[in-house]
Amino acid sequence: MEEFNTIEKAKELFKSVDGLGKTNNIFVSYKDLQKNSGMVNGMEYPYEGLLINETEKGIGMFYLHQPGLVLTQNINKMEVLKDKYFFIPKENIKKITIKKFALLNNKIKRISIETNDNRCHKIFAKIVEKNIPYQEENFMNFIKNN
Repeated sequence: MEEFNTIEKAKELFKSVDGLGKTNNIFVSYKDLQKNSGMVNGMEYPYEGLLINETEKGIGMFYLHQPGLVLTQNINKMEVLKDKYFFIPKENIKKITIKKFALLNNKIKRISIETNDNRCHKIFAKIVEKNIPYQEENFMNFIKNN
């Protein structure tokens, strides 16, 4: 987590892959294990979390990996896989859906990013991440934009 715990460090990561735009909306998310279960989904979406940057050109993502046996996802134990970056151009995004994660929980949102090539990233994000100071402002901006 030390690699992306400040907005400056996160921007440096995206800058290293030419993933910064004029506007940058960086936040962290987790793989939605309730929606992504089974061996096939584990191979197709081999990450525990994502470091996301929404720009005017599209959405760039770094895989976040949590070493060891993952019983519960913990952002404090996750590390960036710097060689696992991908970008979804705005024109390839079919639909982004943001919903409550649970009926009585407004602090976590379930996100579905569907692309024109029939892939779908099912993730969730906490509005507030205690150790990620930029999370709340940027994630709220992502919700407003979508």
